[in-house]
Amino acid sequence: MKPTHRHPPTWAQKLLEAFGDPNTLEEVQGDLLELYVHWVETVGERKARWRYVLSALKLLRPLAKRRSSEQYTAPFSFSPEMIRNYLKIAWRNLVLHKAFTAINIVGLAVGLATCLLIVLFVTHELSYDRYHAKADRIFRMTTYGLVSGKEIKTAYSGVPAGPTLVHDYAGVEATTRFDQAGTHIVKHNHDSFKEEHVAFADSNFFDVFSISLLKGNPKTVLIEPNTIVLTETSAKKYFGEQDPIGQTLTVGERGLFRVTGVCQDVPSNTHFHYDMFGSMRSIELRNTWLNSGVYTYIVLRPGYSIAELKSKIPELVRKHIGTEIQQLFGISLDEFYRKGDELGFVFQPITDIHLHSDLESEVEPNSDVKYIYIFSIIAVFILLVACINFMNLSTAGSAGRAKEVGIRKVLGSIQQQLIWQFLSESVLVTFMALLVAIGMVALVLPSYNQLSDKQFGITSLLTGWMLPGILLSCLLIGLLAGSYPAFFLSAFKPVSVLKGQIRAGFRSGWLRNTLVTTQFVVSIGMIIGTLVVYRQLHFIQNKKVGFDKDQVLVLHDSYTLGAKGKAFRDELAKLSQVVNATQAGYLPAGASNNANDGFQPDGGSDQSTIYREKTYYIDENYLPTLGIHLAQGRNFSKAFPSDSAAVLINEAAAKRFGWKTPVGHRLWSVGNGQGNRRLYTIVGVVKDFHFESMHQQIAPLVMYYGADNYQMALRIRTTDIPGLLKTLEQKWRAQSDNPFAYSFLNERFNRIYQSEQRVGQLFGIFAGLTVIISCLGLFGLAMFTAQQRTKEIGVRKVLGASVGSVVALLSKDFLKLVVVAIIIASPLAWYAMSRWLQDFAYKIDIEWWVFALAGFLAIAIALLTVSFQSIKAALMNPVKSLRSE
Repeated sequence: MKPTHRHPPTWAQKLLEAFGDPNTLEEVQGDLLELYVHWVETVGERKARWRYVLSALKLLRPLAKRRSSEQYTAPFSFSPEMIRNYLKIAWRNLVLHKAFTAINIVGLAVGLATCLLIVLFVTHELSYDRYHAKADRIFRMTTYGLVSGKEIKTAYSGVPAGPTLVHDYAGVEATTRFDQAGTHIVKHNHDSFKEEHVAFADSNFFDVFSISLLKGNPKTVLIEPNTIVLTETSAKKYFGEQDPIGQTLTVGERGLFRVTGVCQDVPSNTHFHYDMFGSMRSIELRNTWLNSGVYTYIVLRPGYSIAELKSKIPELVRKHIGTEIQQLFGISLDEFYRKGDELGFVFQPITDIHLHSDLESEVEPNSDVKYIYIFSIIAVFILLVACINFMNLSTAGSAGRAKEVGIRKVLGSIQQQLIWQFLSESVLVTFMALLVAIGMVALVLPSYNQLSDKQFGITSLLTGWMLPGILLSCLLIGLLAGSYPAFFLSAFKPVSVLKGQIRAGFRSGWLRNTLVTTQFVVSIGMIIGTLVVYRQLHFIQNKKVGFDKDQVLVLHDSYTLGAKGKAFRDELAKLSQVVNATQAGYLPAGASNNANDGFQPDGGSDQSTIYREKTYYIDENYLPTLGIHLAQGRNFSKAFPSDSAAVLINEAAAKRFGWKTPVGHRLWSVGNGQGNRRLYTIVGVVKDFHFESMHQQIAPLVMYYGADNYQMALRIRTTDIPGLLKTLEQKWRAQSDNPFAYSFLNERFNRIYQSEQRVGQLFGIFAGLTVIISCLGLFGLAMFTAQQRTKEIGVRKVLGASVGSVVALLSKDFLKLVVVAIIIASPLAWYAMSRWLQDFAYKIDIEWWVFALAGFLAIAIALLTVSFQSIKAALMNPVKSLRSE
């Protein structure tokens, strides 16, 4: 019997037979067999087999080229059978490489789920007020001014503004106004509820805004005084299943109102949210331009430009407001302009209000378009990181499929077929990831709604353009993410593959290194951003704000006690758990009364300058209750009857008026706008305290002596908060039938920055997800690297290498990439976060250790991710490693 090595292996002969006819094979087979026997004796049977195949390919290259060209010229078309075949092979390959498939699917699924959540948020934010039928023609009229160097930007405009525009300018089709009524106790029969969302609106409110009336005539429901329209939810709350039309409600001190209509609940994507709309004729409004204000909306006629209306504003101011400026400031309009002061109106498209408006006296806090940009960029980055993972792992695993590509090409597969094969695998993985992502979204949506303060449902992904958009996006992601692996793999030359030259080339992977670096640039940048956001929020919450916000209990709606309010305050002050009590309509946190008055220093050199400043009304207990300290002078006191003509100012006001020792100086108050003036003496200066958001510098403040009973503040000292609240509620019930409501001052203060806190939490979550996705990719690459270097590791261990040196060998390449990412990400993150901090008047400095900590975390995470595979490879038996080769 002839030795087995005298004959080439069966699989190699079959490879040759695939190339052509037997006559061609006979011409070369004899020579090849003789060479094969020689190679077996000189280099061994294993290498002889590959030399046999490579020589055959070289001899048969002309034939192979001819057959290949014939296939390329053949028409290439898709058929159901072909697509089914692609998907079947793709599925088998995915099942064969379970670990890589799982990493790809989980990484893509996390990226897609995050993007879906962000898309829900962004599309909802961009949809505000776009549902109105006349949205493209509705504008809000706001007031802008510059008085004595102080900028005035308010969402209000004067009461006569809207009707005047309709009367004077033909391009204005209609106007409607509403005024916030604040908090009211609304009663029906024996039930009473605290309603915080009540407005009084013009009769054409429902004609301008597309809020559908379910009952009542939109043209007449708000014409008569003391009529009211309820939302559907409010109607059910008060009247259940009864017909509310014609029923009556008692609205606070404004008396009895008759229900004339029921409207749909105001959509969530609207810049105002009210539960009740009373008739504007039910309230008294001062018909002035400068010392009164309502929210005014105009509707332009089709084809009329808002720019044309803006050009009429100087004429409008001169015609209607000049007289009021003379009364308020004591100078003519021309003198007012010569001083450098300004006054005018701005028209905001209603669709811009939610994202582009941050004026004084906004209807409710708006969002900011910068957060739309931030979250959109985060979504793109997270998706980019997930796609990079896919491309990295696909190209990394390509060495394992190089032989497959070589054999397929030798057997006649053309590049186009191979491209579609690999793209089908990519698209299949993407759609599998999409299914997992939708499941993830369904699981986290309740928590996400709570965090983002929205009400999304899983059906939101299936409505309108969302579902087609998601499917199309996933198809594009699959094609893009799989494009490089597909073209890269399909371009392999069979001869190079079978010689083993491709495997060596995989170890360099400059593109893969670039992609890994990009991943960690994004991850490190988001870690730095998260650290900066949390430090800024911590700074705000712990900064000395000039008053003691802890242990201060606020009782709401004390104005409902009327004349009994002061006696009730004194009664509560006698409780052992209460240190002090004040009637505090004006509070430095949360909902509060507020006012602006005009002031003029007495005896100053410039008697034409009037300063518009914030004002408070406080009693003698206000400062000690809130822990506000005096810098100069004294507090108000009952012992000084003259304090009715005295004021306190803060340090910012003293600086504004140019006084180093303000006590004893006098101020003229011109707050009523009717030419009446009253002289006040400054008796004390309080240290500056933050009575507005830290987004603004501390403004000048003037405090009059006089109790405002809108609410009460109690400084308490007890560990039994529930017991104290029970006592307070009992005393309240003895005085009032209205609901007992309270809050703590520190909680109200923190709610001012609720938007920033929400953004910080979301930012941290998204940063964590980005890091997780990056680590999944790094884990897969470490697995691939360990597999590629199995023989090298075995040889090193045989020669005496320690486990630690092997782990360091496998880890150092990845750590180099992380260090490069730190160098790139740090300046980019510093620039982005510096821009974000510009929105705060009081902010932290971005210190060097933030970047050092982010870099340390990135290196630690990368080491932990890589070390598992590195240690596993280092501990492998070298005999097994060498035998596997």
